[in-house]
Amino acid sequence: MPKNTTEKNSKGKKTTKATNSTKATTSKKVSAKKDETKVIDKKIEVEEIVETKKGNEETTKTSVNEVVNKVMNNTPFVISLCVIIVLLAGLIFMICFKRVPKTSNGKEILATISGKTITANDLYEELKEDHGTDSLLNLIDSYIADKEVEITEENKEYVQKVVDSYVETAKYYNVDLATVLANYGLTGITTEEEFYDFVLEDYKKVLVVTNFIADEASEEDLKKYYEENYSDKLTAKHILIEVDKDEEDAEKADAEAKKKAKQLIKELNNTKAEDLDKVFEELVEDNSDDTATYSNGGLIEEFSKNDVVKEFWDASYDLKDGEYTSKPIKTTYGYHIILKVGSTPVEKYEDIKEDVKTAYAESLLAEDAKLSTVKWDEIRNQYKMSINDDFIKEAYEKIVKDAKKVEKDEKTEK
Repeated sequence: MPKNTTEKNSKGKKTTKATNSTKATTSKKVSAKKDETKVIDKKIEVEEIVETKKGNEETTKTSVNEVVNKVMNNTPFVISLCVIIVLLAGLIFMICFKRVPKTSNGKEILATISGKTITANDLYEELKEDHGTDSLLNLIDSYIADKEVEITEENKEYVQKVVDSYVETAKYYNVDLATVLANYGLTGITTEEEFYDFVLEDYKKVLVVTNFIADEASEEDLKKYYEENYSDKLTAKHILIEVDKDEEDAEKADAEAKKKAKQLIKELNNTKAEDLDKVFEELVEDNSDDTATYSNGGLIEEFSKNDVVKEFWDASYDLKDGEYTSKPIKTTYGYHIILKVGSTPVEKYEDIKEDVKTAYAESLLAEDAKLSTVKWDEIRNQYKMSINDDFIKEAYEKIVKDAKKVEKDEKTEK
């Protein structure tokens, strides 16, 4: 049974709302979450917001600020990047395309005011304290990403879907994309094309670190991950009889739920084979406490072993197609009667090894927020990165040191 939450419906019946774990997927794909690549990581959340809002026109509209906050929170580097790019672009233009006056020692003069001369070096020193490290790393990582990643049409389609999600959010709230992005400091991005380029650049960096971790994985780790996360896909129908948690006598409530489940199984036992599916669906509609499925005959399609609790999976897996459980199956949600509809065998490890490697890397990144920082340091060092500015170098080394410390502490706790 998928992990659910329960409440009372308008009929007075206990209902069950399926959470995000109710998924039927061929494999368990976990989105990578990392400090330096946040826009890609929030794509699913944007899509969920858009679909939810469209499906309920009577829902009170929240402010653009609130919606975008859900979509693009935790993006500190983005704001810094946009500000510094605008300023540096102006600086480069002045230096390259205009005759910039210089001081006696050769420093470019950007501006003068009574009693004060401001040079390009003054501006650099001012900007680097707040934005220098992020901006330098962005330039370095973009160079590496261009070397390491060859973007495919499939990649482009994926990025376009991410952009479309933000565009749909803007349309729903009747504002332009620039207004949505400006709420989080992306003032340098005003069109869909510019945002597409930004997201694509971000996605390329996701691919770099994901591929790096995947290539490091041992055969032992990959096979273990495959065995733990890949399985046949089953389709089944079920009836859930919940244990009344409001009942003061817990044992009595449990016994009553179990008794009811047994009675339903007796009805199925007295049903002709050709009528089994029809009768089962009728029993679902009249008795099941899982309203996420009872209106559809109790159907749960193509679920893997990680989509449902162990007891539900084991019971479903052991059945033959067309068979139902001969006794109630108890889980944390109550008692289930399960009718197996069909199954799809899992692909062999050797046939999907590359997909397993990617999924394994993504799962590690999702579990450890600092892993991306540590691995990017290793990637940059492979390219023999050397930072000559002492301030930026010290700031960068502190970032990496802190990330490694967090990683070490988390491993020690485990």
